[in-house]
Amino acid sequence: MTPAAYVYSIISDNIGDIPGIVPENIFTFYIDDSSVSSDVLVLITEDVGTGDDYGNDNVLYSNKRVQIDFYYPRDYVGDMDELERHLKQVLREHEVYCCSDAGHVLSLDSKNITNTLKFNFKMEV
Repeated sequence: MTPAAYVYSIISDNIGDIPGIVPENIFTFYIDDSSVSSDVLVLITEDVGTGDDYGNDNVLYSNKRVQIDFYYPRDYVGDMDELERHLKQVLREHEVYCCSDAGHVLSLDSKNITNTLKFNFKMEV
C-alpha cells in the first residue's frame, strides 16, 4: 500500500471523527477537474521520506511522509482549525504525526483558502 493510500484509508475509516469533510471530497495525488465543490476538498500526496530504520542489518521500517492540502471555499464559515485538529488527532491515534502546518492563505489562482499539513510515519517493510 502506498503512503498516500495508507493515510487515505485511516481518514476514510474514521470519517465520523472528522467534522467538516466527506469521503467524496478526499483525493489522492490529484483533484479531478469535475470535482468543483462548495465544500472542503482534501488532497493527499506523498513527499520525500527520511530513509529507513535498520536492526541487525535488516530494514525494519521505512520512514514516510505525506502532505495533506486543504482547499476551503473563500466564503467558508466553518472552523478550519477545528477540522484540522480533528484530522491530526485521528492520524496521531494511528501513529501518523504532523510535523508541519503552513497556516491558512488565500490562493491567488483558485481563490480558495488553503493550508498544507505534512505528516511523518513509519511503514513496516
